[in-house]
Amino acid sequence: MKRIALFAAVCGTVLGAGAFEKIAQADHWDFSSYFDVETEEGIRGIIDHIRLTGADTLAWRVNGGSSPRYWSREEPALDMTPPFNPLRIPDGRSVQGRIRLYGGGAGVDAYKFAMEELGRRKLGRCAYWPYEENHHFTSKVGAWNLDHPQFWCVNQKGRPWMGRCSIAFPEVRAHKLRLLDEILAYGPDSIYIEAWRTGGWTVADEYVKPNLDAWRAKYPGEEIPKPDDPRWIALVAETQHAFFADVRKRLDATGRKVRFLFGIYGVSKDGDPLWEKKAIDWRRLVREGIIDGVVIASVKPDPTRPLESTRELYEMVAKDKGHCQLFCPVSAYTFQGCGIANYAEWLGISNGEATRKLLELAHAVKADGILMECVDYRNYTPEMCAALH
Repeated sequence: MKRIALFAAVCGTVLGAGAFEKIAQADHWDFSSYFDVETEEGIRGIIDHIRLTGADTLAWRVNGGSSPRYWSREEPALDMTPPFNPLRIPDGRSVQGRIRLYGGGAGVDAYKFAMEELGRRKLGRCAYWPYEENHHFTSKVGAWNLDHPQFWCVNQKGRPWMGRCSIAFPEVRAHKLRLLDEILAYGPDSIYIEAWRTGGWTVADEYVKPNLDAWRAKYPGEEIPKPDDPRWIALVAETQHAFFADVRKRLDATGRKVRFLFGIYGVSKDGDPLWEKKAIDWRRLVREGIIDGVVIASVKPDPTRPLESTRELYEMVAKDKGHCQLFCPVSAYTFQGCGIANYAEWLGISNGEATRKLLELAHAVKADGILMECVDYRNYTPEMCAALH
């Protein structure tokens, strides 16, 4: 307890330390086994715990799949009492599967209260909005998606998939923008969208009527292409880009400055999965002034020269970031193979020392700050928190 209290005390001095921003990706659902996430006291406890890292901005997750984690009018809560909708089987876990995060009338509206609490503490308030409509589980598919099968994604063989409604349909874009309006109403200073979490969706799921019509108009008489065809990727990219341009307009329409952070992943010299799999051109978002910050969520370094190769990849992104801020990862998250523990293993050092070296690397490339992913309960040890301070 003394050690935790010490780090909490240090946290109180972080905001005066300078312009280098430490963003923590906060998923309060993941804290549900340790804090009562349906109460104000529980939300305060989560924020206190995350602050042990020295984070001065919290990117609070507002959706899991297409299920909001706030009291939404646009996306109503599904009835989770039997008989169940066979298209959406409930999450049966003893704690996580029974949390009422969007009910309206049960517990606290966690996102609303978190934004208010962060404001009281003079911390950065960011809405983290993953670009997903499922999270690999049917339990994370929202009511709106289930009620609109005519907009479901379709693969090249014509098989529909309820895991996502295609943004190629104007009705889907309008729905997502109404969700954004709800998110913005809670007063975040920033919004963070990243396209790593898409529930398995790729351009291979975009053989929907609007895209097929666009293909036939542009390439009359030609066969429908495979999903890795550069022409198909470029065609799908137009509706993806149009959506993010609409997001920018919505942010500007608030009448206040809302920063748009965009997360890229799998950065390497061998290809760009954001373009090849998701048909998103982040450099075009930069050129057209749509986004304000580029967040490197993950890279693919050379394990035989981890720091040197990582710096090269950071610099490759920095070269094209234009006017945007740049954020580098210092993450406990190892699923993408570039977390703190991965570097510790490659370098033969402790997690705390690896944390320090990743921070130094972010400073070396003149990044504006860092992103800490997977700031779940005790994922960042006291040694790692000390390095972060």
